[in-house]
Amino acid sequence: MKKLISSRLRSPLTTAIALAAMGLVHNPIQAPAKGGAGGGGSKATAPAKVKESRVTGYVTAIDYVNSSVQIGDSYYGSGLLYVDSNTAISLDNVSCSFVDLQMGDWVEARYLFVKDPVTGATIRLATKLSAGSSSSI
Repeated sequence: MKKLISSRLRSPLTTAIALAAMGLVHNPIQAPAKGGAGGGGSKATAPAKVKESRVTGYVTAIDYVNSSVQIGDSYYGSGLLYVDSNTAISLDNVSCSFVDLQMGDWVEARYLFVKDPVTGATIRLATKLSAGSSSSI
């Protein structure tokens, strides 16, 4: 008897749920959604993630006029990095300026890939240069 009552109660409830679901499928605009029309939110407003890269090695070239430094081959790669006024520079754990760096200094550098405003080319812009002088090694 309990099974008969249970099946009769389940049947109208199941029918009501099925009709409601069909109504939502038939008219999806009225279906509740989180994060906008697509239901997943808009990625257009999310800020782009910035990934900082690293290179470690000896300074093999310095261009004080164009504010660039070449880091030689090492296990972290190599590369030409550009320095600007926002680059944090230290020599032997003491804050310094770009002109204090010398050929042969061991440098641990962090940089971002950015577009050069003049040429439009992608360059490596140093965010941090931590150097140990060649005399301290």
